[in-house]
Amino acid sequence: MSTAVENSGQPIRWGILGCGDVTEIKSGPALQKAAGSSLVAVMRRDGQKAADYAQRHNVESHYDNAEALINDKNVDAIYVATPPSSHAEHTIAAANAGKPVLCEKPMGTELIDCERMAYACDQSKVPLVIAFYRRALPRFEKLRELVQGGDIGDPRTVRVCHYRKATDADPSWKTDPDINGGGLFVDMQTHTLDWLDHVFGNAVTAAGISSNQGGQYNVEDTVCGTIEYYTGLLAHFECCYDAGHNEEHVTINGTRGSVRMPFFGEGPITIKTDGNVDEIHIPDPTHVHQPFVEQVVAHIRGEIDNPCDAATGWRNLELVKAMLVGDC
Repeated sequence: MSTAVENSGQPIRWGILGCGDVTEIKSGPALQKAAGSSLVAVMRRDGQKAADYAQRHNVESHYDNAEALINDKNVDAIYVATPPSSHAEHTIAAANAGKPVLCEKPMGTELIDCERMAYACDQSKVPLVIAFYRRALPRFEKLRELVQGGDIGDPRTVRVCHYRKATDADPSWKTDPDINGGGLFVDMQTHTLDWLDHVFGNAVTAAGISSNQGGQYNVEDTVCGTIEYYTGLLAHFECCYDAGHNEEHVTINGTRGSVRMPFFGEGPITIKTDGNVDEIHIPDPTHVHQPFVEQVVAHIRGEIDNPCDAATGWRNLELVKAMLVGDC
């Protein structure tokens, strides 16, 4: 992208590779409505579905070929929203075209993907941002403020609990290791791992064990693991995607109390200190990517640091691998 575009004051014009379900409400409209941003092109391998998306969302151009969208002169930046197995291919192609990339999580299916993506963007001197949008959501930022501000004292432990009934509602690629790099743990808990990294810094050690107990999926359905952070804080994950009920929350325990919040569904922040229980209600925006997209746009313009860089996405995948197979 040219310096003239960066400094012109005109909106960053986005193209989406992979305008599937995640882009319908969460991210597509966010690219249209975020300050300094517009959505001008979309791509899907099924050309009719791409055309339908473009018509419904008032997007001027649509393609059934990734290369064509990347080379569209009206597109300044690329949002890679395809499944993880194609993230490296599309990111590298966008970087070679000189266009900044916002890439969905996880960064790739293998660590070599992260290395290749980071190298390509570094060589082309274009930003690469990984779409861990919870870093910018108001209720998550409030939770971070409470933890880092000492409201529960010094943090000592984190418990991540995620039980979910087996379902066929998820796209099949989310339980295909060749496409997703694992199962629903990989798809969902990457967000939790990243947010803990955002709050507590880099992990020192991570270990876990996974199994397929229910046989509903072709990958792991149960994962337990522990992470130690440089402060000595320990985080324990207990996740089962073939459970008898649905339950999910993250609880952070400190020397003065605890704080709990749902991660994947909306709900209050519950604070327990000195025998008192308080709740803070902060609704998510309709388009949950929007606050993060505004940070990404500001970064592309050179106004702020990268809100979630390639090194962060790379480290996140390292933690995922460690939780699935053992020590890192």
